[in-house]
Amino acid sequence: METGKTGKYFKYAIGEIVLVVIGILIALSINNWNENLKDLKKEQQIITSLNKEFIQNKAINSEILSAIQKSTDACLKLMEISLIGESHENAKQIDSLLYWSIEYKPFIPNNNTYTEILNTGEIELLKNENIKNALFEYNRELENNKSTYLMLEKWIEEGILPYLTEHVALRNIDFYGAISWKQKSRFDGGFDNLINDRKFENLIDNNIYHLSRIKDEYLKLEKNTEIIIEQTSKQ
Repeated sequence: METGKTGKYFKYAIGEIVLVVIGILIALSINNWNENLKDLKKEQQIITSLNKEFIQNKAINSEILSAIQKSTDACLKLMEISLIGESHENAKQIDSLLYWSIEYKPFIPNNNTYTEILNTGEIELLKNENIKNALFEYNRELENNKSTYLMLEKWIEEGILPYLTEHVALRNIDFYGAISWKQKSRFDGGFDNLINDRKFENLIDNNIYHLSRIKDEYLKLEKNTEIIIEQTSKQ
């Protein structure tokens, strides 16, 4: 190097380094901007999908609540007949009432987007804390609902059905169900003894209790679903 030019070379080198650093920072900023744009777009897609899913889930939830109310009404009518303690014109309704009193089905929501964002961690893309909190609460309520449903299912399968199998013609009950027999059983329905049996009254009473529990769970799910729909509709 020529004498006196060392400083110029250092300044030139430092200038080059500064330009490279600035270039890297600009590139990183552009990349971050692009990533943020992608995340924002993905977030909007998630929110839109969640809104559609939970509108569908609310409809499913409402259908099940209606079915639970129909089962409860059937049980209350059976309790009314049992209270009279003798066969009368309402006795001919018992087979259909029995069918509706033990008719149940699980809650199978449309949770494709909801399940995916939980499993992939994409729920963290949601900036709205109200939506995130509502989704976590929904998950908790959904688990409680499954647990209560299993209790109802077990109660009917192990509590009520064995008794009915022994005391009444199940064909008459299935006449109103999926089997839809064209003719009822040739055997006596056994309803006179049924409505005068304390055990039967106790079984129906306990069934009403189980139905009230599962109804409470669905009401909680419905309330939480409405919050999610409201929050995702604002975006």
